Amino acid sequence: MALAHRTWADGMAVGYAYSPDRISVLLRDDSTIPFVLLADPVRSHLGRVKRARCPSPAFSTDPSRRLVHPYRWRRGEPTTMNEAVPVYRRLDRWLRAQVEATETVLVTSHPVLAAVADRGAWRDISYYAWDDFRGIPGFFDLYGWAHETLAAADVNVVGVTEKIVQNVGARRRTVVPNAILASDYDDVDSVPAWFTEVRGRVAFYAGSLQGRVDVDALTTLARDLGSDWTIVLVGPMQDPEWFRGLAAEPNVLIHEAEPRSSILAMMAAADVCLVPHLDGTGSMSPLKIYEYLGAGAAVVATDLEAMRGLSPRCLLVPAGGSLTPAVLEAAALPAATPEEVAAFRAEHDWSARYAAWRQSVLGY
Repeated sequence: MALAHRTWADGMAVGYAYSPDRISVLLRDDSTIPFVLLADPVRSHLGRVKRARCPSPAFSTDPSRRLVHPYRWRRGEPTTMNEAVPVYRRLDRWLRAQVEATETVLVTSHPVLAAVADRGAWRDISYYAWDDFRGIPGFFDLYGWAHETLAAADVNVVGVTEKIVQNVGARRRTVVPNAILASDYDDVDSVPAWFTEVRGRVAFYAGSLQGRVDVDALTTLARDLGSDWTIVLVGPMQDPEWFRGLAAEPNVLIHEAEPRSSILAMMAAADVCLVPHLDGTGSMSPLKIYEYLGAGAAVVATDLEAMRGLSPRCLLVPAGGSLTPAVLEAAALPAATPEEVAAFRAEHDWSARYAAWRQSVLGY
């Protein structure tokens, strides 16, 4: 399994919060699979010094489970065909040299690697589309070309939403929605001390603070709700300028990332949890929606196809619409019963999702 954008160490740092992190762990621990090779994204040789100072966490002590680190000389992710295609063709050859390729399925979250990998050399190739990365600035054309190319090559596509697999256009395609691990909620920390000091009722967002978040909608929400509420956003800041105006609102608190267990505790403690996405992200299936509902939270979210019908505790708002009426309605909902929460966790647990994912990739 060749990761994209996020390393194994990144996954460990956030408690395997993202789907490829969780899949990597499940593959590693699956005794029915004789050999698993996990490949980090391609990184620059110049980063070896940093890695030597801070070694990557171990993947496994079992020699049949290996973690490898491919390198190239240049820094950064290639954004053009002229640069990206040679990089990922070299990666494909390098990965084939690590395994018995004709007996091995290549799974990757990187569309360019899926597009250029030698279809005849591997037992099979699967593209795991857990997000629509065309939305990353500068990548739309490259990833769009990759989708067309891998579809023409009849690469197997496993996506988290129907819209993602439709966008790719592959003949062989399966939808396996995102999931949670119910056991993550068994030993949740207390909320951080700073969270207990937040004034008023809390509308809570957890996740990467980047350009997909509808900051205009959140700014309007903050002004509508006034001082009786605080909007709390917690996560790694990826685009400070995007959030500058929102951060200036007196009842908005933006906090750096916290450990996963603390995040789950804050989700459960908040009055309402938010998924405020911009229009144009409709192919996404934000994992946080499952985590919010698994915590028993009331949720207000931008109306994305993947969220429809998930739970009566999830109120959907058209993209660009006002969040305020839905937030007030969600805050008035009765608390979720333990039975409701347990049923949601059981239905959306990784145990069932992984079985479907493995069937679609390995055929058993």
